[in-house]
Amino acid sequence: MSAKTNPSEELVHILIVEDSPTQAEQLRYLLEQHHYKVSVTNNGKQALALLGKHKPALVISDIIMPEMSGYAVCKRIKSDEGTQDIPVMLLTSLSNSEGVLEGLACGADNFITKPYSEDYLLSSIEQILANRKLRKGERVRIGVEILFAGKRRFITADQQQMLTLLISTYEAAVRKNAELTQTQEKLRSLNEHLEDLV
Repeated sequence: MSAKTNPSEELVHILIVEDSPTQAEQLRYLLEQHHYKVSVTNNGKQALALLGKHKPALVISDIIMPEMSGYAVCKRIKSDEGTQDIPVMLLTSLSNSEGVLEGLACGADNFITKPYSEDYLLSSIEQILANRKLRKGERVRIGVEILFAGKRRFITADQQQMLTLLISTYEAAVRKNAELTQTQEKLRSLNEHLEDLV
């Protein structure tokens, strides 16, 4: 999976917002190996300041960060007329459905669960960038009010964003389920092997 470019093309710029220096550098290295231009900030305020100077094709943000959460960064990006067309991918452990609703409410375009496979992350980036081209000009936003976990929420998003975010959430759940199934199978096999030894 690689975003091959030829030397005459301008590299696609991705902004990483990640407070863990190790995770930020791993992600930067992966993206640069696949011919993306990468900028890294370690908090949301720095990211928003950088957006005022350079507009990336995509923002990849961790959710849990000091000063400003990834949800807050995404909401600010999506509420500014100059940056609202920038897709935002949130990196998360996605441990409950509340995170999906929060992602929809802030306008996120995609969720990637940590830890992520490199191939899955790269294919998701390619998909987001391709969808961005298709969405140009589509700004029909719909609003939905829902009651979930005792909280009333009003979510406004365009149809493509809602669909993409929900599908990415479903894909993450399917991937986690497959990983769990593999782990259970390995444990069962090891257990049988131990029983044979005893």
